Amino acid sequence: MAGEVALRRIEREPLGELAHTQLRDALLGGRFAPGSTLTLRHLAETFGVSVTPVRDAVSRLVALGVLELGPRGAAVVPDVKIDALAHITMVRTELEGRAAFEAATRAGRRESANLATQLDAMRAVIRAQDFATYLDLHRRFHFSVYALAEVPILSGIIENLWLRAGPVLSLVVPDYVLTLKGTDRHAAIVDAIARGDGALARKETAADIVEADAYLRSLAGPDGRIRRA
Repeated sequence: MAGEVALRRIEREPLGELAHTQLRDALLGGRFAPGSTLTLRHLAETFGVSVTPVRDAVSRLVALGVLELGPRGAAVVPDVKIDALAHITMVRTELEGRAAFEAATRAGRRESANLATQLDAMRAVIRAQDFATYLDLHRRFHFSVYALAEVPILSGIIENLWLRAGPVLSLVVPDYVLTLKGTDRHAAIVDAIARGDGALARKETAADIVEADAYLRSLAGPDGRIRRA
C-alpha cells in the first residue's frame, strides 16, 4: 500500500492518539497519494493494534475533512481538483506569508543558521534523489519557519491546510524538485529571515507556494483531478 514505509508499530498507550499522530504525519509528509484507499484492518495490522484506535483516529481526520469514508471499513484520501487547489493556495499564501513575516521579525542568527542547515540537507537529498526524505525535510523546513513566528494558532491552521494538501503536494517529486525549482525561493526565505526583512520573507514564501501550484495545475486531467503525470 502506498505510504506504508511511513508507518511503524505502536507499542505504548494511548493507542488512539498515537494512531492519529502517525496518520497525520503520513498525510503531512505526502505518504499517501490522492485517491488512495486506506483499510482500517491493514492500518491496524501495520500499527500492531486493534481496529478500534485506528477507527477513532480515522474518524477524527474525517471530521476535519482530511479523509473521506470509504466502503467496508476503509478511508479514502480525497482527490484534489484545480478549483479546490486554488482555494487552498489562496489561503496558504496569506497565512504562510504572514507566518514568514512574523518569523523574520523574531528570528535571530542561530535560528537563521538552523534554517540554512535544513536547506543544505534538502539539497543533498535532491542530489541523492531520495524523494521520500526530501518531502519530510521540506515539511520540517516550512514548519520550522512558521514556528519562529511564535503564533501557535496560526501554525495550527497552517497544519490543517497542509493535511488537506499533503497528498497532492507530494506530486512535486520527482520532476518539479529535480529541476531545483523552489530551492531558490527557500534560499531567499532564509536570507530574508536572516536579514529581518519580513516583507521579503512574506513575498518569497507566497511565490514558493504559487510556483508549486502552477506545476500541480499542469498535472490536472480533463476532469480537473490532479494526479501524478
